[in-house]
Amino acid sequence: MKIRRLLYNLLLAIASVAVFFVIAEGLTVLLWDYKLQGSHVGVVIDKGDKRVVHEGIEYVTNSLGLRERELDRRPKAQKTILVLGDSFVWGDGIPVESLITYKLEKRLSGLGYSIEVVNGSGGAGNAESEYQRLIWLTPIYRPSMVIVFFFTNDILEASDVVDDSKLLVAKSWRQNIKEFLRSKSLFFAFLYYLYKDRIVEIVGVPQSLLPPDYFNLSDSKPGWKSFKDYALKMRDYCNQNNVSFRYVIIPTLTCLNNRYPYKEMHDKLKQFFSDSGIEYFDLFPVFRPYRPSMLWVNLENSHWNDLGTSLAAETLVKWKSFLIGLER
Repeated sequence: MKIRRLLYNLLLAIASVAVFFVIAEGLTVLLWDYKLQGSHVGVVIDKGDKRVVHEGIEYVTNSLGLRERELDRRPKAQKTILVLGDSFVWGDGIPVESLITYKLEKRLSGLGYSIEVVNGSGGAGNAESEYQRLIWLTPIYRPSMVIVFFFTNDILEASDVVDDSKLLVAKSWRQNIKEFLRSKSLFFAFLYYLYKDRIVEIVGVPQSLLPPDYFNLSDSKPGWKSFKDYALKMRDYCNQNNVSFRYVIIPTLTCLNNRYPYKEMHDKLKQFFSDSGIEYFDLFPVFRPYRPSMLWVNLENSHWNDLGTSLAAETLVKWKSFLIGLER
């Protein structure tokens, strides 16, 4: 009798939960005006003279494989700035006119500078790959200044790429479960975006959900040590070639307040740059007044959008160290 009652209660509980989710799903479909999209996957094009349309955005590369003008169409500028970085500089999810390099060149022109700003990003990688691109592109573009945009993945080992598709994929099992539920249920997607956009600002992001290599940084962490080694190599290479060298720190666009999860990383970076004689600018205070979702491409893609690149460009052209470097 007890077993039967237990089974009855269990089935009743399961049925109640199922009914709740069916009703919640139905109400979400009726009340939330949002069309579910597939999981965002960043595209990397490692060949020249390519045109790819991905998630509605056109990516065109020149003969060098850069999202940049062809070499014979370069402007006749007095100076060149070479910009390196990952998918933020490459422009994941945004058109050419929203690229940070495009915005910088346009604003500098408005200030009376004759300067070409080159997007030297490959769309992925870390400090090691940025160093390799510096060695490769400097003799071609002969920049007077190099700016490297730092993002958190710079202290991780380079991400793997899927076969011949050249699409970066999430490898975390938590990420895969989240993406599966989000793609199958509008109600779950609503809860996830509510958490990602609003609740995180209040409660923060549990450190247990984030890569351990981002915390307690020391030379015992291979990614952190490798980043420092290659940042110094880039500094020395630029010094040897009489090229100004700068770093810009892009914050992760989540929880841009006192609960920001990577404060320790920013502090460590700034201390390292100061000790190493590397000029740097941290964009966190620039983005802090904004709710993170205001700076995202969309709910699936949390790379910076046109507003994010505009804010960064407007701020950097006022950065004293940046302007002094242009006078070299």
